[in-house]
Amino acid sequence: METVIRVYLLLVTSLLCSTSVGAQAEKVRRGPLPNWASPSPSLAVPEAPSGPLFMRRQDLEIHLSEQGQAQYLGYRIKILQSTALQLGNISIAWNPAAGAPIVHDINVYRDSKVIDVLQNSSFEILRREEQLETARLDGTLTAILRVLDLRVGDELEVNLTAFTNDPTLGPKQAGILVLTPTPSPGRYRMGLSWDEGHKPNIKTTADLAAAMIKQEGSMNFRFDNPAVLSLPKDAPVRYYWKRALEFSDFEDWPALSMHFAPLYAKAAKLAPNSAVKTEAALIAGSYRLPLDRASAALKLVQQDVRYIYVGLNGGNLTPASADETWQRRYGDCKGKTALLLALLSELGIDAEPVLVN
Repeated sequence: METVIRVYLLLVTSLLCSTSVGAQAEKVRRGPLPNWASPSPSLAVPEAPSGPLFMRRQDLEIHLSEQGQAQYLGYRIKILQSTALQLGNISIAWNPAAGAPIVHDINVYRDSKVIDVLQNSSFEILRREEQLETARLDGTLTAILRVLDLRVGDELEVNLTAFTNDPTLGPKQAGILVLTPTPSPGRYRMGLSWDEGHKPNIKTTADLAAAMIKQEGSMNFRFDNPAVLSLPKDAPVRYYWKRALEFSDFEDWPALSMHFAPLYAKAAKLAPNSAVKTEAALIAGSYRLPLDRASAALKLVQQDVRYIYVGLNGGNLTPASADETWQRRYGDCKGKTALLLALLSELGIDAEPVLVN
């Protein structure tokens, strides 16, 4: 009797990637604004502004090229209340495999003066695993800078570019732009641009499509004082999907599937002297029915291999091999899936991993 077991794999595409860390990738760099970035003109502060801050401008633009994905973030914020002074604690997180971020400038505008923050301050680099308590290791670096003497009434301006380049996806790029449902008053621009030959497939929500400004090699969405969205309480997640743009070099979900299928086939292939073969033989000797064997294999992977997510060395989207996962007795959803596939294959049970969006 042929038995097909479907192994469901939750693939979290958090765009984290890592290889060995170079010295240059551990430093925040200084440099000019990229030629594809286009900061918006600042919106005038109203005579009687309300709230802790006024967003004179916020620009988020993603650029696609042969080098991968670059993300420009720039903003100029008027600080109206003391609760907004925490914006002076600037934090940048990045994965060193994609290259260190480039800070273009950080300025404080006070009356008629322009104060260059980076003249007397610098970023402190931290290596911290923010989700270590949930068994996640991704190698993320964090740079922090505390703006000195920031005051109510000041305007804080920050311009920087960060990078994403996942070794599993290779030249393929994908991502999302979203305008939050509850923005502070002010001006917001989201943009997507690309070099020739790198135009992605694009899908937008209807509310964002209405604000689209198309140009050759780019599209932009600008909002002045965007409305606060009232989202339905306890509704399915699809009802919360507002003011969003998705982009991808993959034509469709089958194309994504075909990209990942060979990775799992390779990871599930066992060495001739693999200890996993021995475990499969023990299961086969203890159980006769395929369903009982599959249940025993699943129990082995669930109980004898502890969960630890490891995004180091390109492991964010690439599964560790079944032999490696069994040898170290820990793995994430990808590695444990590859191990289960290998066990089921040894037991003569057809199985396939499923990517879950």
